[in-house]
Amino acid sequence: MTKFFDLCSFRKVWKSDILSSEINFFDDLIRTSPLLEETLRLRKASVAVIDLHSMRYLCTIGDLKLIIGWDHDIFLKEGVAFFLSKLESSDYRGLEKMSKVMTDYVVTLSHDKIANFKSYFDFRMIRPDGQMVRILQEGVILKRDPTGNISLLLAMISNISYLKRNNRQHLRLTDGNDNLIYEVDNESGLLRKLDNLTKRELEIARMIGEKLTSEEIGERLFLSIHTINTHRQNIVRKLNMADMMEINNFLLAYQII
Repeated sequence: MTKFFDLCSFRKVWKSDILSSEINFFDDLIRTSPLLEETLRLRKASVAVIDLHSMRYLCTIGDLKLIIGWDHDIFLKEGVAFFLSKLESSDYRGLEKMSKVMTDYVVTLSHDKIANFKSYFDFRMIRPDGQMVRILQEGVILKRDPTGNISLLLAMISNISYLKRNNRQHLRLTDGNDNLIYEVDNESGLLRKLDNLTKRELEIARMIGEKLTSEEIGERLFLSIHTINTHRQNIVRKLNMADMMEINNFLLAYQII
């Protein structure tokens, strides 16, 4: 059976052939944080420090087996190559496109902005039992090299299989001010930037998430039902999703609202 993943192509995307890594204290920092451990337990999440020079995991914490079915040891031993080998094929291609967008964005950020940078993207992984799970990865940059490329990434993963459709992947990039959202169509392989929601649209989306009707939202905002429904239609159109339930799940998972 021919493997679809190619670690060298990901090294090229992340420009890791020109990175230098120098770590050892991150493992102790993460493992000696009881607050972090409790947060991960409550969120059913796991974190890892990834060295993009060697394409390996320097340390992991949290219940990986609960989330994706695989133990920590195999990730620490086999590195990013093992992770890539367990991606669904179309999601692998989407992840490669999203990684390129993220690296191009990161090198443009100033030192001040990089401190507030966060990335969010999702992908499907194959568990040992053959079942597919959709994973959301949140990332923050621990270190960049002199040219602005990421050298160390702190990543947190959680299972969002119950939140999203299977034929789309999304990427969100933010520096604390900018909020960029991209969509990958797994059938066509096309990546495109989505229109941002306005402050009013986000406000209405939050209220819909609170189970308020269009009439109740209109009363709170002193707007007509027609205006509220127009905003709802614009939200669905901009995010290219089926309905407001799917949209609210997405906005919450990606920490947009």
